[in-house]
Amino acid sequence: MTVLTSVADLLRDPAPVLLDVRWQLGSDTGRDDHLAGHLPGAVYVDLDTELSAPASPEAGRHPLPSVQSLQAAARRWGDLGRLPRRLYDA
Repeated sequence: MTVLTSVADLLRDPAPVLLDVRWQLGSDTGRDDHLAGHLPGAVYVDLDTELSAPASPEAGRHPLPSVQSLQAAARRWGDLGRLPRRLYDA
């Protein structure tokens, strides 16, 4: 795995927006893992329900959600207009 930025660098930025996007094939423990421990201030983003539309044979496992669904989820994540924004997978 290549680390693009260290946790220390990540938290050094003034008030970053942290999105915890952890996901593992065959496991639905991402939210529980986030609750068990995450970077301070990080918001959990669920790949299956917030970053994807329902799976189907035609669209695949994680088809893109509608614009409206993605916007609704993004509003829950906080002020994404604030910089810097960081996503991480634990």
